[in-house]
Amino acid sequence: MPEDRYELEEKLRRKKMRGYIYAAFIIIIFYFLLKNNRSVSLAIDHLLTVVQPIFMGFAMAFLMNPLMVFLEKRLDKPFKFICKNPQTAERVNRVVSSIISLVVLGGVVIYIIATVLPNLINTIVYLANHIDNQAAAVLDYCNYVTKGKYEEALMQAKEYKIGDLMEEGLDFLKQYIDYDQSKMMTTITSSVLSIGKIFINLIIGAFVSIYVLLSKEMFKGQAKKLICGLFKPDYANIILEISRKSGDIFYGFIIGKIIDSIIIGIICYISCLIMKMPYPILVSAIIGVTNIVPVFGPYIGAVPTVLIIFLTEPKKGIYFLIFILILQQIDGNLIGPKILGDSTGISSFWVVFAVVLGGGYFGFWGMLIAVPIVAIIYYIAGKLAKYMVKRRGFPEETSEYISLDHIDIENNSLVPYSPFHDEEKKARRRGIKHKKSNTK
Repeated sequence: MPEDRYELEEKLRRKKMRGYIYAAFIIIIFYFLLKNNRSVSLAIDHLLTVVQPIFMGFAMAFLMNPLMVFLEKRLDKPFKFICKNPQTAERVNRVVSSIISLVVLGGVVIYIIATVLPNLINTIVYLANHIDNQAAAVLDYCNYVTKGKYEEALMQAKEYKIGDLMEEGLDFLKQYIDYDQSKMMTTITSSVLSIGKIFINLIIGAFVSIYVLLSKEMFKGQAKKLICGLFKPDYANIILEISRKSGDIFYGFIIGKIIDSIIIGIICYISCLIMKMPYPILVSAIIGVTNIVPVFGPYIGAVPTVLIIFLTEPKKGIYFLIFILILQQIDGNLIGPKILGDSTGISSFWVVFAVVLGGGYFGFWGMLIAVPIVAIIYYIAGKLAKYMVKRRGFPEETSEYISLDHIDIENNSLVPYSPFHDEEKKARRRGIKHKKSNTK
């Protein structure tokens, strides 16, 4: 018995020592990061720039995977008939399906750019050349709507030319901004080089996506093997479960949101044709793309589209604003839930929180991927909370804690709130005060 006790104490001592070492190691790393935050930030930025084509490849593979799986199932029998060896048929099927998926993805992106970009350029050029006439038409419409109530002020506003005001504004800014033509050329050159680098990274990413899809089962197997080797079986099972759930959340949300946005863009385009709205392709593309962003996307897309239509035809701009508000309500309450379902499992508050936080730190892409990331963290926190309360013998359901007042220590049970508890506490306090006064 003494030996067993000694061994147990020795194990506890070693466990505490390991904990102290881990804590010291974490503190040292945290201190190093704080002291060298600028250098660390530059190193991280450089690393992200270097691995950008890899990230692009994984993102492309993520989007291509559903189509590749669909094609693989349809082409399985033809390739098995052509290739006598089953392994060769499977490998050829994977290669062909991956390439077709890449071509489809690239074709869709190129088609959207080729359709939207010329319309966008033509619209900007037209509005820039006719901005004074457009503004005058808007002021005339305002005068008509207000029945001449503010006619004098509106007519005075028509005398100011927007082009002249812009030139005056530029002259004013030149007084405070050091304009250097050589710096401007440097900026333009660096911008062109950046665009060229993105194009090269996209080409590299396309090859990476093919390799990722060809070996996705191998990558999964290697990752699972590493997890099973590094962690105990219980922890390994938890990590594997969280990984599967994370994949379901990402696929359910990202792919579902893209499909939802495509549907909204098509509905918007058809409706614009019916209502004879100007620039239907451009407007529908903007609405569809911005709809990918949860919560704020519809409003982000509504601002430029309504403004473009309003400057062209003010009355139709108001009609389009009403249409967009109705369309987003239909999407938020009918189309979106049907496609997305409960893919994230988080409330509206956490969706808004994720979008604000992701957008603040990482811009548009942060707003897009922040929701599934927060959903994963929420899922892990929920699992951890269930595990901890289960260890203490408390119920796992959240509904049991909504009306919780306190924990009965003697019975180790949850006691719900009741007005009688307040009366009991007051009576107990009065009794304690009475006892103290008698003692004195």
